[in-house]
Amino acid sequence: MNLNKRSSVENVQPLPTQAARPLRRHWWLPLLILLAAMGIATATIVTKPEPPPVEVVERAWSVRVEAVKPARYAPDVTLYGRVESLWSSQLTTGVTADVMQVAVVEGDRVERDQLLVRLDDRDARLELAQREAELRQAEARIASEMRRFQADSEALPREQRLLDLTRREVRRLRGLVERKVGAQSQLDTARQAAERQAIALSTRRQAVDEHASRLAELEAALARTAALRDQAALELERSEVRSPFNGRIAKVLVAPGRRVRVGDDLLELYDTDEMLVRAQLPNRHLPRIRAALTADEPLVASGEIDGIRVAARLRSLAAEAGGGSGGVDGLFAVTQGATQINQGRFVRLQLELPARDDLIALPHEAVYGSDRVYLVDADSRMRAHSVVRVGEVRLDNGDSRVLISAQGLPADARVVVTQLPNALDGLLVHVVGGAF
Repeated sequence: MNLNKRSSVENVQPLPTQAARPLRRHWWLPLLILLAAMGIATATIVTKPEPPPVEVVERAWSVRVEAVKPARYAPDVTLYGRVESLWSSQLTTGVTADVMQVAVVEGDRVERDQLLVRLDDRDARLELAQREAELRQAEARIASEMRRFQADSEALPREQRLLDLTRREVRRLRGLVERKVGAQSQLDTARQAAERQAIALSTRRQAVDEHASRLAELEAALARTAALRDQAALELERSEVRSPFNGRIAKVLVAPGRRVRVGDDLLELYDTDEMLVRAQLPNRHLPRIRAALTADEPLVASGEIDGIRVAARLRSLAAEAGGGSGGVDGLFAVTQGATQINQGRFVRLQLELPARDDLIALPHEAVYGSDRVYLVDADSRMRAHSVVRVGEVRLDNGDSRVLISAQGLPADARVVVTQLPNALDGLLVHVVGGAF
């Protein structure tokens, strides 16, 4: 009974309610609302009023300018050089000896022939005394040879007369023997005497003839002995090391009591009367510098070291140029301050070149790089222009300016003298202060 009731209940399906039917019937309504919202937004964007366009105004940079005014100037070129000496020597010992005295220290100024180092000279003096004795012995041998030659020369005629007498005696005795009135023994004795006298005469004549060769040999020995004497004297002289010029001691390498051998270094010094400044001359200035040297025009440079004014004159150009260098070294002879400056110091020099026309003096700010200036055209725009820089000049008011060649620049050109970090060709500028 209960089982049948449960089955009937499970077979009964629930019926849809009245509220669910309208929901299925209006499913498109949210989609319609979304499309309407998108249409309203699109219409709003399309109909939005446009803002007025922004007008971009190019900025004009304020600059100062100078008018081109060619004139005659003497260009100055800045050089950087090193102080040297034309003669710098490292003195060495010429004998083996002990150092007895060192008369100078580093930095001392010395004069020509001043004693610098004294070496032990006792061995040299003994050697010199021996050579002088040998020289006197050689001179005595020559004097003896001269006396011998004189004696031989005087005895030679006498030897000849004695030979003649003995030969006459031989002839007389031969006649007696032939006449049977003389002894044969006397004739033989006379003949022996004649032969001995002939030998004596020949020996004397040979002695006279060989005089020239013997004298030459003795004179050669004398010359050799004199050379040895002079060498010994030179060794003695080398025991005192003296300054070869007026100079300054750069370095002392020995001390008293040290044993030195031939060739050992003693000290270094340089000539203060021949001081130089070696400075490189840029290639762009070499033609005018060579022309001035050829014409014997003085080229003077000046500078300062530790408050000491240095003046120098261009002496010559170096014979060789270093690889990759931008010029040739110039050798400047120091004419002022040579005795006060030290070798090896660096100095900045201002070299004054010969005056020339058609040069323009501009402030340093007007030159960009090394060879470019900017001109202001009729539209107030900057125009780059390449120039040739020839040096510097110091005006009467003390200002330093750059000199450039006026060739290639318009006569009415206005040059920008304000240094702009963003300078470029075509940049709009505004001239302030006027051209002057």
